[in-house]
Amino acid sequence: MQQPHTSIGTRLTLIIGTIFGLYLMAVSAVGYVMFQQYQGFSNLADREFGRAMAAAELTRDAEIIAAEVFEMMVGSRRSISAGSQRTENLAGLYRSARDRLQQLSSSADADRAANRELDRWQEPFFLSLGQLDQRLELEKQLQTEHLQLIDTLFILQQRLPLSDFGAQSPDQQRFISHALTALVAASSALSAERPGHVAQLERACEQALQKLALLPLEDEELLELRRQLTEVLPEAFRSRGPLLKASRASLATARETRVLAQKLTGASFSYHLQLKASAQQAITDHQKLIRSSLFGLLLASLTLLAITFGAIMYIRRHIVLRINRLNAAMQAHLQGKQVPVPESGSDEISTMGASFAVFVDARRQAEQQLEQANMHLQKMNAELERLSTTDALTGIPNRRSFDQQLEHEWRRALRDGTRLAIVMADVDVFKRFNDTYGHQAGDDCLRQVAQVMSDQLKRSGDMIARYGGEEFIVLLPGLDLSHAKQLAEQLRAAVAGVRIPHAHGPTGHVSISLGVASNRPHLNMRVETLIHRADNALYAAKSSGRNRVQVAN
Repeated sequence: MQQPHTSIGTRLTLIIGTIFGLYLMAVSAVGYVMFQQYQGFSNLADREFGRAMAAAELTRDAEIIAAEVFEMMVGSRRSISAGSQRTENLAGLYRSARDRLQQLSSSADADRAANRELDRWQEPFFLSLGQLDQRLELEKQLQTEHLQLIDTLFILQQRLPLSDFGAQSPDQQRFISHALTALVAASSALSAERPGHVAQLERACEQALQKLALLPLEDEELLELRRQLTEVLPEAFRSRGPLLKASRASLATARETRVLAQKLTGASFSYHLQLKASAQQAITDHQKLIRSSLFGLLLASLTLLAITFGAIMYIRRHIVLRINRLNAAMQAHLQGKQVPVPESGSDEISTMGASFAVFVDARRQAEQQLEQANMHLQKMNAELERLSTTDALTGIPNRRSFDQQLEHEWRRALRDGTRLAIVMADVDVFKRFNDTYGHQAGDDCLRQVAQVMSDQLKRSGDMIARYGGEEFIVLLPGLDLSHAKQLAEQLRAAVAGVRIPHAHGPTGHVSISLGVASNRPHLNMRVETLIHRADNALYAAKSSGRNRVQVAN
């Protein structure tokens, strides 16, 4: 690899320095001419131009304020505080422009007449603008209360027990019907625009509330809901009238403010036209000199452009294209393609190419090591997933895996309206078995029992898991109590058929006691209830002599 002779930075510095020096020379020449023009123009047109610009700003501010007022007047959400803040800021800008214009104004009769016309409309407009802000603030407060009432009505409607309407008593059904009628009337009143319509809806709501009051209710929740309906619904009708009045008052004030804003805009624009004509006359006298200066600037710009174009072509050929070739080689290597890395030249680009070739080899080795590490990590993750859901002793699912499957089946049974059965099994007198034959024999016994019981489950949705110690639990989706009991008997007989010796067992061999529970899940029932019933049945089976199946009541 050759050492760099003339670096890229040195060449770029020379090129940019040359171009910049030529640019400064051209700008200095043109700037001198422009400065001479500026002095003459400032003496003639600075005052008129400043006055015209100030009048233009004044007209612009007045038009923007008028547009803001119009937006608040026709907008569907007029009482937004940000609108008032914008008009206050614009009013401040207007006053600032007016003060600056008065400082630049002359004592001519035309200026005095224009200022009097502005004063005629300015003060009434800002007074009307303040009144509009007050109206909008009041409407905003009423709108906030209006939205709170809507939220309250929605909450009350959500509390009505509509899901099981057909299973309720006639009084409860009538309560729901009258309550919905009252809520619909109140909700409609909150969006009504005519007072007569509001009064009609209020009468309908009162009739529904009277019918509610006559219903004989015993449910505490319905009594509380009736009390809240009686308190909240009349408030919806009482609040609608003031909101309608406030909206109309805001619109009326906004119309008045808009008319005054248009008057003020017209006066400002007339003054602007007057000052603009005066400034235009002063500018016209210097247009010939400006054209000459622009022609000289054009020649200097063309010369500088030609030099710049030559420098760009040099940079493109000797720097950019070489960098592009090196970048293409880098991108190809990133995509896995083996292409030569350009290393020609004696500058930084060639050094970068040689360095990248070293990194290509290092990257290839790192990718191979990373691929091997990822494969090992995938195997470890799969093993961890299996261990987290499998009982280490018996090889069947553990309690964590069972709880997840039970939750899934419970939701499906609740959705489909099907039954769900659970069988809990316990190895009889297992502690005595451990004490007599040793813990190693006890572990072997649990493995055989788990395997025998698992072999009896033929359906894909059935599941057996170790629940803890010598307890096992079986999940049987879709089985009623009788079929679940039959399967439990098969499990008991299968374990007994293995005939594992147990001197202290009820039959002289290892046996199990089982508790069976089945139910159709509903919204008011928890999954723990079904497990508890099966556990109680298991306790009853053990209390009745063991080696038997007991079903839950």
